[in-house]
Amino acid sequence: MAGRSLVLMYHGTPPDAPRSRYALNADRFRSHLELLQAHGWTVVSLGELLAGAHARPRTLAITFDDGYADNFDGAFRPLLERDMKATWFITTSCIGGHAGWDGPPSQQNRMLTAEQIREMDSAGMEIASHSHTHPDFARLSHSEQAEEARLSRSILEELLQHPISGFAYPYGRFGEETPRILREAGYEWACTTRSGWYRPEEDPYLVRRVTIFSEDTASHLARKLQFADNDVSWRRLAKYYACRIKDRARFWGKP
Repeated sequence: MAGRSLVLMYHGTPPDAPRSRYALNADRFRSHLELLQAHGWTVVSLGELLAGAHARPRTLAITFDDGYADNFDGAFRPLLERDMKATWFITTSCIGGHAGWDGPPSQQNRMLTAEQIREMDSAGMEIASHSHTHPDFARLSHSEQAEEARLSRSILEELLQHPISGFAYPYGRFGEETPRILREAGYEWACTTRSGWYRPEEDPYLVRRVTIFSEDTASHLARKLQFADNDVSWRRLAKYYACRIKDRARFWGKP
């Protein structure tokens, strides 16, 4: 497993206790980076992984959905200090505001400003799109999906003055025609929320990611790096190994 690559999906990194299961305390995020360093992982942007960085052993990409303001101090700076890169998927209608889908306005759903996004981009972080208003693409018409994709990409390219290549589906949901819509809008790849190893031979508009939850300690992360799965509870792992033992017993029991 050590030679495989994978993509991790984070959201907010608040300095205090996360309000959402999908946010991770900033100190805990730093412990994740320390574990990656200690075990020799190379942390790259997703664009770099897709461009061939996966050929190197122990390479992974870190991604952040939505564009929460607490990522600036809680994730961007710690990554920069360690010479690591990551990819941020920005919801463009919320830049400098709050996440409208994430409850009443608060410190934990405040979003990155345009100036912060520019600084992160200039420092070598990858900026990509998470749509304009964070809708469920599986519920949108063809034209509505196309406009969400077009507008968010246009805003980011105007802000950063360079092409935007990547997209992440809000809520991980999309329709059968969505990948083609993104391709026509100028995107080169897109991320799902389906877990699993990164496989370069698979559709670049269906990139798999392993979700990080608020309860994920460094030891949880170590297991996720081993199994590329969202659920690495001891109960789930015990079931996994029990199935493998049964499979081996059946194999060796054949005449």
